[in-house]
Amino acid sequence: MPTKNNSNVALPARMDLAENAFADLTVAVLMFPFASEVQNLCKDMQQVLRQKDPIRFPYRQLNNGLLACSSTLTYGFEYLETIDCISQYRALAVSKYHLLENIPTPEQIHDLIFAWAQTWTRQYLNKKKGNKDEIETVCDRFLDAIENIPEDWQWQYIEPDTLIEDINCNNGLGYQAIPSLLATLLHEKTITIQLKDKEQEITWRKVQGGSSSKTGLHLVSYPVKANYI
Repeated sequence: MPTKNNSNVALPARMDLAENAFADLTVAVLMFPFASEVQNLCKDMQQVLRQKDPIRFPYRQLNNGLLACSSTLTYGFEYLETIDCISQYRALAVSKYHLLENIPTPEQIHDLIFAWAQTWTRQYLNKKKGNKDEIETVCDRFLDAIENIPEDWQWQYIEPDTLIEDINCNNGLGYQAIPSLLATLLHEKTITIQLKDKEQEITWRKVQGGSSSKTGLHLVSYPVKANYI
């Protein structure tokens, strides 16, 4: 509870969601198809370079590129879970049905993944450390393995009601998707805040931004003027 010395604390409010509020919205997820190939490259490159520290895969670099190219993505390929010692990554998109065509296709995403892979491997080819032929073999093997789009690699669409009924389904997808659904729902909506005889209109818009663990959708307004005596 706020005290006299801490009167600007925002308290949580309980609310009910209007029925069918998400009727025009959809959620789509896409798994990263080359998780095994990426980990093999990291393992092989560590051996070729004969270094003790493990090679890190630059997923953040890939995700930044995805978000820069597509404003419809909620976030890129973020860590999901580990299956058989292979780290799995999943992308998320939240959109209105009539904007589904704006979600990047798997073919478009694959083009960016391959460009990212070429940039990533090029740095090892330019290193003076290690045997150049061995490094080139590892890089070529990796690029050959991810050159073609996997069969049946498509976006999976999920009804928002499914996530509301069970927020933990699909590995807790609701925790990321529902806030983004709300942000999409309120995008370009205007509210009026009234204090005594003064009114202030606020128009919300959704933006992509970083949170504590994942990049996601957030609501922002234009700067609100405030006068103090």
